[in-house]
Parts: sequence; structure tokens; C-alpha cells
Amino acid sequence: MPPSEYSTPGGGGGKLKLKGSGRIEKKKKKKSGNSSSKKSTPSNNPEGEQQLQQQQQQDQEVRDQERRERSDSIPRDELASTSGPAVKTEAEKKHEEMRRKRLQERLKREGVKTHKERVEELNKYLSRLSEHHDMPKIGPG
Repeated sequence: MPPSEYSTPGGGGGKLKLKGSGRIEKKKKKKSGNSSSKKSTPSNNPEGEQQLQQQQQQDQEVRDQERRERSDSIPRDELASTSGPAVKTEAEKKHEEMRRKRLQERLKREGVKTHKERVEELNKYLSRLSEHHDMPKIGPG
């Protein structure tokens, strides 16, 4: 019997080979910390321990100084107004301001309506429409 168009080239069935079946675990990264300075000085040596402590103190002072510089560069009012760690760009600020202005204009134009007023307005609108828009009766009634 000749092979048909729809038969598999190997002749038989077999398991499907899925792309993601050979799952590989990713290695987790380790925090670097001050491991290089610890390895360079032996812990048995008291002078090495003092140098290590001095190095750690200097590193901490540098980090504190950088943190202070970053916090001083951002004004306090911007820090309080943002809801996340990122500060808004000029374009984002302009967009927010224009959105607020449009919302205020729309509220002035339309006014603030309660739910009851909106429902009454919709009912008036529907009552003014012609019978063409009415739903036809279907079934025994």
C-alpha cells in the first residue's frame, strides 16, 4: 500500500515532541557584597581585621553620601505627590494637567447630576423616540 499524503514519515505514531519539555533550571545569582575585600585580607591577622573594618566604614559613608545627594536633588513636594518610585516627566505632568482641566470644563458644562436625574433624563429621551425603535412582541402574549 503506498503512503498517503497524511501519513507520518516514520510510519508509526509515537509521542509528540514538545518544545519546552526539557526544562532547564536557571541558576540563581548570589549577592556580591564585600566578598572581594574579605578574601584579600586574612581573618587571623588583627591588622587585616582593622583594615577590613575601616574599608567597610568608608564604603558605608560613601553609600550614605550618595543617598543624601539623591534625596536632595528631588524636591520634597514631588516626592510626596508621586505614588511610586519613579518621578513623572514634563510631558506626563502636562498631560495630567490638561486632563484635569478638561474634566473641570466638562463638569461645569454638564453639571453634577445624581443617578435619579440621569435615569429621568434617559426615560424622557426614550419616550420621545418613535415606535420604530420599540421592541416587537414575540410569542403569545
